[in-house]
Amino acid sequence: RGRHSQQDGVRMVVIAEVAEGQAPPEVVREVVRRLERGEVLILPTDTVYGLHAHTRFPSAIERIKQIKGIENPTHPFATLYSTVLDVDRWVLMPEGRERRRVLESWPGPVTWVLPAKPTVSRELLGKDRTLGIRIPGHPFTRAICTAMDDLIVSTSANRHGDPPATRREDFNEELLEEVDGVVFAKEPLSGTPSEVKRWTPTGPVVLRSRTREVAPETQHMNILMICSGNLCRSPMAEAVLKEMTERELPGRVSIRSAGTIALEGQRASLPAAEVTRERGYDIAGHRSRPVTSELMDWADLVLAMTSDHLSDLHDYFPHHSHKLHLIGLYPKSELSEDEDYDVHDPYGLSLEDYRRTLDEIEEYARCILPHLKTLLERE
Repeated sequence: RGRHSQQDGVRMVVIAEVAEGQAPPEVVREVVRRLERGEVLILPTDTVYGLHAHTRFPSAIERIKQIKGIENPTHPFATLYSTVLDVDRWVLMPEGRERRRVLESWPGPVTWVLPAKPTVSRELLGKDRTLGIRIPGHPFTRAICTAMDDLIVSTSANRHGDPPATRREDFNEELLEEVDGVVFAKEPLSGTPSEVKRWTPTGPVVLRSRTREVAPETQHMNILMICSGNLCRSPMAEAVLKEMTERELPGRVSIRSAGTIALEGQRASLPAAEVTRERGYDIAGHRSRPVTSELMDWADLVLAMTSDHLSDLHDYFPHHSHKLHLIGLYPKSELSEDEDYDVHDPYGLSLEDYRRTLDEIEEYARCILPHLKTLLERE
């Protein structure tokens, strides 16, 4: 089944087009049949278009890596499942309040990284034998998961490092030729990747927040940098991004910094002031301040130095969760559990440690700047 279609000269198999909220039984059956024979399909989800395969086929998972251009042979993928009722088939769930916290986030765009059961295929596992799993809220994707009664690999349908697709027109032409079939949605998808959280015995750690971009008509962005004491990392990040945006986006971006446990009015640490001065930044006039509701209201975007800061902010300011991000991940949509995206605290360490921290902040800021330009310069 499915019909061959031409899109700008690209030949692809279009299985169907589905309207929002619909899950036609004949289309669901066709998709399940294809997945159960090892095909790789592009399907709509409640976030973005995804590449999907049955987890019983290592060859299909390997094809997804090749399609995306992922070279890491142990790169883990998130999986989809149908129901919370027997999710314990696949993962070890926390107990009590933390279990409720996981379950209440589903169905929806939250992927939890949890300890995997021994029966889970090693091709799906991240470090420490963990599995990324979520229960989607999208009716069509959910219906497929229910009909499969098994795990389905799901990752954004784009080349590694490219933005995910939310409309038919967004797709890379060559990518469409490399899959076995496509189901298109008649309406654009949300475009917001799933939030990724790792459960630990001390509480959840946010690996990736959901992205909600500044509205095009805003034409100005307020950015808040967060660390612990607001004495070195966040003041350095404030200075670096402020210098870059004043040069490339003059008058379009305002930047401040604060700390989750900061005291009011302290100077930046002497090593932080010294290494920033070496590179032409000036934080001599900086005075520390704690993060407050007023600052969170002011900010359009909040960039935390570590996942611990991010988790604290989610707990303290849950109504601002849509604007919270890890500086090392923003604005990426792809992440690897094997990489460390935190900017670690150099406080009390050598000048060379401070310089390495500043190197890291500058690298992240250079990645962020083009995205800010795209947001603020679009018509």
